[in-house]
Amino acid sequence: MPFQVICAAFFLFPLLLTAQPRPSLVIVTDAGWDVGATTTHFGEYPLSAEQAAAASADLRRGPHKAVAAEYNRNAKIVPGSVPIWRNRKSTSEGEAYYFHRAVPLGPDPVRKATLEINADDVARVYINQRLATAEKRDGTLKDGYDVWFNFRSVSGFTYSRLYTYDVTDYFFTHVTNTVLVEAVSLAFDGSHANFSAKIVIEFDPLPPPVKAKPAAAKAKPRPPAAPATTPATAADKVIFEAGSDPEYATLRPGSVLELGHVFFKADQFQLDSASYLTLSALAGFMQRYPGLKIEVGGHTNLRPNEHFAAELSANRAMAVRRYLLDKGISADRVTHRGYGKTQPRIRALSKEADRANQRVEIKVLEK
Repeated sequence: MPFQVICAAFFLFPLLLTAQPRPSLVIVTDAGWDVGATTTHFGEYPLSAEQAAAASADLRRGPHKAVAAEYNRNAKIVPGSVPIWRNRKSTSEGEAYYFHRAVPLGPDPVRKATLEINADDVARVYINQRLATAEKRDGTLKDGYDVWFNFRSVSGFTYSRLYTYDVTDYFFTHVTNTVLVEAVSLAFDGSHANFSAKIVIEFDPLPPPVKAKPAAAKAKPRPPAAPATTPATAADKVIFEAGSDPEYATLRPGSVLELGHVFFKADQFQLDSASYLTLSALAGFMQRYPGLKIEVGGHTNLRPNEHFAAELSANRAMAVRRYLLDKGISADRVTHRGYGKTQPRIRALSKEADRANQRVEIKVLEK
């Protein structure tokens, strides 16, 4: 073997051993989407934003499959997608349908998820029962169209452009995710009835497995056990989310777990319904281990003033505590505290820093 090839292999070998991220998952509109069988005429939309976000809502997915739709020749179609609808052509003005797609995700951490969409004419997209599209009409729509777009929490789309949304925080690992599109067409000529979309999910590599330490040739005397109140280190912090319970034996007083996929609207402390999956899993975890006592800690980003940040973070922590109590967890097992912006992960004002800093954590008090 030539010397140059041997050298190249030598230097590339460590790269081959490094964990590689899973290839991006690309989901586009096509005939594989489910679509509700019941049409809804204009002004008769049965699902409010609150109903669509409720786990018990009848989403009318039905057994039918979407079909390729006819569309305006000047429409901007998302590259790689097939514009779909219930029928190839709309049969009346104001038809509404519910398009559905299941997206199973494994343990690979989601680095970024992007939604690109267009619809003719209006739609709203829910990912895991959480509204992902902006609750506003496109500014290029004519004022006179307001009387037609009588559609709760709707996004009005101009057919000649594409719309992009960052939906990174909308997807859960370890579960099957649900994408629901409620779409409406104002089909004046019987053909403008379609939506096209693409979701690209990019992943980070899985963390390397923890290697077991080789057994010592001769057992050494153990040092005295550390006090039970030893504070947690950064290495103790793990993500708690549905389908990924921490190893109970590894937890100790002071261990910190960040709650994944717990959401609040900006400057508010009411829980988003998308948070229930994680919090329900946490309640179940505490029921399995009745000796576990925790503190719920709220944290904000660095933008608000000190007083507002302290109050908001305390109220958010209280909302999580209240949810656990409603699930039957004894009040003496859960305390709460607002840390405001005193413990930022990243000392900066940016979208990335905000996402890292505004979080809810639980700290083990007793086990």
